[in-house]
Amino acid sequence: MQIEGTVAVVTGAASGLGRATAQRLVAQGARVAALDLAGAPLDALAASAPVLAIGGDVSAASDMEAAFAQVRAALGTPRILVNCAGVLGPARVFRTDKATGRLVPRELEVFRRVIDINLVGTFNTLRLFAEGLSGDDAADGEDRGVVVNTASVAAYEALSAQAAYGSSKAGVASMTLPLARELARFGIRVVALAPGTFETGMYEVVPTHTRRTLIDDVPFPPRPGRPEEFAHMVQALIENSMMNGSVVRIDGAVRMREPTAAREGRPAP
Repeated sequence: MQIEGTVAVVTGAASGLGRATAQRLVAQGARVAALDLAGAPLDALAASAPVLAIGGDVSAASDMEAAFAQVRAALGTPRILVNCAGVLGPARVFRTDKATGRLVPRELEVFRRVIDINLVGTFNTLRLFAEGLSGDDAADGEDRGVVVNTASVAAYEALSAQAAYGSSKAGVASMTLPLARELARFGIRVVALAPGTFETGMYEVVPTHTRRTLIDDVPFPPRPGRPEEFAHMVQALIENSMMNGSVVRIDGAVRMREPTAAREGRPAP
């Protein structure tokens, strides 16, 4: 699909992978709608790049319905959707109670929030994106639309503290093929990227010893990925019409392993 002149929606656009993707698509000539929670980071993106900034929660049906209506009214029908909105969230089964020092079950809401944003939020935006392109069958075999979702290597090798994150990203990975098959009749391709460790806000909150293990395990290059490298791969997937129904790892060949503290069963925070 040609990017220049095409309307694109990027979620999680205010920071990290989403910000780099939005900026790259703008540089390639797309008309970009940047979706994220309202606030200073989204305002800063809008001040630095010619994007349509829209605040909203990807997991809320009403927020996204209003957002896509605004995109269509202001820019036209979007033909590119890149879902980067996501959260990490602690989700061990147990946490240490600060008052008693005892292990207690993790609150369910912590787990549910991660699933709602990472998995439900991805499907929520995709369903509304596809609605705008569902008027005609793609009998001519041309691209009508492209969806790039963000999975993670945690979909396959999640660490012990990533029950929620890993399962949410496994869900994103697992729905790639059925969605590609369902939406093929409308000329919509669906792919997913599974990044390893990248220099984003999520990476910054990971404990130092875990970060050290993750980087030590990367065969090459021995460093975190850069958001610009993720955005470059998004562009490649959009432009290559044969990329459909696949989850592509972008991770420097890392295969995550448990840090020593987790393997020894030390109490969780």
